[in-house]
Amino acid sequence: MVCGGLGMDRKKYLLVGLLVLIAAGTESATAQEKSVSNPKAASVEEALSAFLTAFDNLDWPAFRASFSETATIFHPAPPNIRRIDSPEQFEKAWLAVFERIKRTSGRTSPPYMSLKPLDLRVEKLSEEVALVTFHLVDGRLVNRRTLVFKHEMNGWKIVHIHASNIAAP
Repeated sequence: MVCGGLGMDRKKYLLVGLLVLIAAGTESATAQEKSVSNPKAASVEEALSAFLTAFDNLDWPAFRASFSETATIFHPAPPNIRRIDSPEQFEKAWLAVFERIKRTSGRTSPPYMSLKPLDLRVEKLSEEVALVTFHLVDGRLVNRRTLVFKHEMNGWKIVHIHASNIAAP
């Protein structure tokens, strides 16, 4: 219970705030229904699945929607040897990866890849943050992946990827 005369004013502000949030949520939901490339993942597993599908298909809008606006990435190979941490670097680096995969996949339409995570581990560190790790095997190369997901207003988003590759002995 709030002391003094502020209790009623605070309730009014809370009610107005709630109504604004409901109105914004309705607008957001309507805009979201129009955009199939920005699904609101209810779970980390759904968000991971949407990300992998978008990556397999090289579907840029759905792929980009899997990430937070402020995502950072450590790519596993040159030319991206330093952390990618701006939207401009993000787009430049990933679009180059997409182009390379399209060129070398031998396919002319999606899916261009078939990513199958091995040893998948999803660990919720809190209600807002989850750590996802897995391997991808490509011949003698083991691709190690660590993704950090954060629950944002529009669902679970990737805020960081650390990727490294190592030759199997």
